[in-house]
Amino acid sequence: MSDNNLEKIVSNEKKETILVWLDFGPYSYINLGIISELKKLKEFDFIGIVATHQDLSFFQKQKFISFKKLLYYPDCYIGKTEYNIDKIKKIEETLDLDLWKDIFSERSFYKFWTDFHKFTREEILVIIEKSLSFFIDIINEYQPKKLLMQQPGENVSNLLLYRIAKKMNVEIFLPINLHLKNRIHISNNLTSKEISDEFIKLKKDNKNKIKKYDEKYLEKNEHTETLKIVSNFDSSIPTFSKKINYYIKRMSIEREPTYNNLGKTKIKLLKNRIKNHFIIKKRVKFLDNSATKIIKPEKFFYFPLQSEPEATILALSPFFSNQITLIETIAKAIPIDSVLYVKEHPIQKEKLWRSIEDYKKIIDIPNVKLIHPSINSLKLVKESQGIISISGTTGFEGLFYKKPVIIFGNEHYDQISMVTKIKKISNLSQEIKNAITNFKFNEDELNLFMEILNKFSLSVPYASIMKEGVSLSSIQRNGENFDITNTSFEKFVEKYQKSFSLIARTILSKSH
Repeated sequence: MSDNNLEKIVSNEKKETILVWLDFGPYSYINLGIISELKKLKEFDFIGIVATHQDLSFFQKQKFISFKKLLYYPDCYIGKTEYNIDKIKKIEETLDLDLWKDIFSERSFYKFWTDFHKFTREEILVIIEKSLSFFIDIINEYQPKKLLMQQPGENVSNLLLYRIAKKMNVEIFLPINLHLKNRIHISNNLTSKEISDEFIKLKKDNKNKIKKYDEKYLEKNEHTETLKIVSNFDSSIPTFSKKINYYIKRMSIEREPTYNNLGKTKIKLLKNRIKNHFIIKKRVKFLDNSATKIIKPEKFFYFPLQSEPEATILALSPFFSNQITLIETIAKAIPIDSVLYVKEHPIQKEKLWRSIEDYKKIIDIPNVKLIHPSINSLKLVKESQGIISISGTTGFEGLFYKKPVIIFGNEHYDQISMVTKIKKISNLSQEIKNAITNFKFNEDELNLFMEILNKFSLSVPYASIMKEGVSLSSIQRNGENFDITNTSFEKFVEKYQKSFSLIARTILSKSH
């Protein structure tokens, strides 16, 4: 559908309802920017689900979108103490859900953000039951045709909403990064399966001469630039004393009683910040002293650690979320003359690094080397025998350097013949041997895949948009001053108007 035709869509038709997930952080402001462009193309009724009270106060006053209804999600579970396990089970069976798998993706429930409160099974099930009922009731009452949200997985709430909407036949639109600088795809699923489906369809009959995509192309478009932007999300407080003053000021703001705030008293928060400051120093010192900074001329496979907590592991690869255990498993499966290089993810800096105990466990494996996060990832890819990864960018990059790629999770590039996807962990040794012995680089496949990826993707500076969305969210959360947030949002949508418009037009062109 052309841009002109899109702009000529008239408002005589019955208005469709679009459900918009206005989650905590940058996504609520990004999605508001997108729907402010959607309304220029066609009239819709917008139903907004807001995840925080601070954001709700802004959305109620702003004039960019007139919401038919704004709903405050935490209301469904705050103050509730009872749950009905039979009701939860019935919903799970009716909608064919795997609830415990999704529950374990919630960072506040297990393993990660649990310094302040340890959730019991009963507390978790109260939140899950109320959330399930809340989302189902909204879809039944307002009958939305479309749902706009970020790629889910940062919390169990947006993952449940995605699963329920999918089962209830709501069209879903998710902006997803595609492992290249400034390239995103508007997908209806978690892994941009539309790209791999098109690749499968076209590769048998592909006889056209296509532009060549090689390592030079990758080096001009590599994902590293995106990571640099992301790693600077919170770089505005340069000194320890200023950080303490900032957090003291922040703690004067009363926290709303959402589940991720349970147990967060002002004194506990301050103690936690001070403790983490010194823990980070120790972890950095350990990494600097213990992680390898030199790539030796030896045979090695490259395993890039995924940052944690991260949706790509918790939500998309839940059965491979224990990376230390997986590294040990891989180390048992590689050939005797090879070493496994395990590199820390540079973004882990923003997540306080890993515990020294975790780093020691990696180092203690006899045929594994822990690689310092400062080492250039593409150099490791280039000099390795192959890439072994859960999922993510590094496996994709390996294809441009003609390396065999072995992955455990789902990816939009997993149908390329140079990629081995592990279906049974017991077959790992043989799969690694086969990947090395039988590897044949297929240039035509890679070129075709990239043509399809470029056809399906949009050129959007999504990381920069995210970074400024984080700032917007911070302005509203820490001051809740409508005029300041509104002025900042006006500048935000003006700066990225072309990107929001492109996303909005793509959503309409994909609509059924």
